[in-house]
Amino acid sequence: MIVLGIEGTAHTVGVGIVTEDKVLANVSHMYRPPEGGIHPREAANHHVQYLPKILEEAFNVAGISPEDVDGVAFSQGPGLGPCLRTVATAARVMSLKLKVPIVGVNHCIAHLEIGRFTTGAEDPVMLYVSGGNTQVISYASGRYRVFGETLDIGVGNMLDKLAREMGVPFPGGPRLEKLALQGEKYIPLPYSVKGMDMAFSGILTAAINKLGEERKEDIAYSVQETVFAMLTEVTERALTHLRKDEILLAGGVARNKRLQDMLRVMAEERDARLYVPSGEFCTDNGAMIAYLGLLFLKHGVSMDIGETQVIQKFRTDAVQIPWEVKRHRREYVEAPGAEATISREKFFERGVVRKIRPSKGYRIAPLDGRIRKMRTRKEARMMHELKRHGVRSPVIYDLDDYEIVMEEIDGATLADVLNDMPEEDARKIIVRVAETAARIHSAGFSHGDFTTGNMILSDGDIVIIDWSMAEQDVTLEDMAVDLEMFEETFRAAHFVHKDLLEDFFSRYRELMGTEILRQVEEIKGRRRYV
Repeated sequence: MIVLGIEGTAHTVGVGIVTEDKVLANVSHMYRPPEGGIHPREAANHHVQYLPKILEEAFNVAGISPEDVDGVAFSQGPGLGPCLRTVATAARVMSLKLKVPIVGVNHCIAHLEIGRFTTGAEDPVMLYVSGGNTQVISYASGRYRVFGETLDIGVGNMLDKLAREMGVPFPGGPRLEKLALQGEKYIPLPYSVKGMDMAFSGILTAAINKLGEERKEDIAYSVQETVFAMLTEVTERALTHLRKDEILLAGGVARNKRLQDMLRVMAEERDARLYVPSGEFCTDNGAMIAYLGLLFLKHGVSMDIGETQVIQKFRTDAVQIPWEVKRHRREYVEAPGAEATISREKFFERGVVRKIRPSKGYRIAPLDGRIRKMRTRKEARMMHELKRHGVRSPVIYDLDDYEIVMEEIDGATLADVLNDMPEEDARKIIVRVAETAARIHSAGFSHGDFTTGNMILSDGDIVIIDWSMAEQDVTLEDMAVDLEMFEETFRAAHFVHKDLLEDFFSRYRELMGTEILRQVEEIKGRRRYV
């Protein structure tokens, strides 16, 4: 089967031609605005201008004629509306003219599948980093699920905006990378991670405020070290949560060598493997659209012309995957945590857990020490404070800069046992989780990593652990992020019990009203893709 793919979600228009075992052609052209960021209409005009030329070039490179094509695929979303409509129109014309099937595909999944195809990764956690997209994606229960993503802007957009403020032309990311190589001083910046989600707007504002006070080279260096450490941390957390040992890096920012180095160090520390596609397959390209289209067409999925409307906010996890993704899961006995190691021992004849936050090789020393110390102290303080509000968590026996000795809880994490429970038993537990969430929030706290992996089921009770990302005197946003994170990870990890989320939110609504739940929907609505 030979499939033609047309990409055009943002600044790049691309055409790829693939077979089931080979990329025959991959041709693209990037729109470069004379100043400022991408203008959607001007980018679409660029695509209209260059698409006929690169179509012709792609067929020449592939050594085939249009009549040899068995199917057409196009980027249906997510992306900029005018750009998406341009390539969708071109794909429809090609499909009708050649009398071959057409399929619109998800741009984010296309990055993942071309990565699997070209690197040999089987079942990875993918860190997808580009201008408009920052997501941690992996396969679970028949779909590619989003386990973490930006709460505001994409990392590539953040870097480009900072570059513009510095007077650096588009695309700013690669030029900032060169500036960062000349950096000598680390400037502390906000480090905004919430579970497997992250936010970049605060870092951008703080970095802009340093302009004129600090060298541009030092600002670029500090921004990279901070932001890429955040991305590496959430990827490691997803590996731990999913018990996988493959990482796939994708998107335009994936070409940054410092980001690759950080992920490689983290992978080596965890005995995992990092896969990075070649540069032409990291950036937006037609081959990835063609290959994902081939997979769908091969498995009997195509569209009528009337079904090919573009979807600007096309959720990654809205796509049912009809092909098999081979399981590649490490069966941990004592799994290394995302940021701490656990040992069980005796403390004055009591059974205790010693939690140690070791140094992370991917973070520079000043940032690493700051984060480890802050989170260790915060975790102990939060566990102590929440007990006064009836939230069960381990008793603290001893504390140092980077380690805590705490009560050993007899039980198993909810993540490990929930899927095997009968529905009625699971429903009772989920209602208890909702009551616990309401108790935390009504006391003015947020957990910051509210997932079933941080809940221990002990004698029918819920014990909440890992309070290192918790906050006190919180906003509606902080509490809503707890709930949104719980819903996202629950759907992915416990799909068999997905309907129980209705019970969770119903009980939470009874106890806390609707204001926080409205904020959850607001967060979902502003998830950034373009």
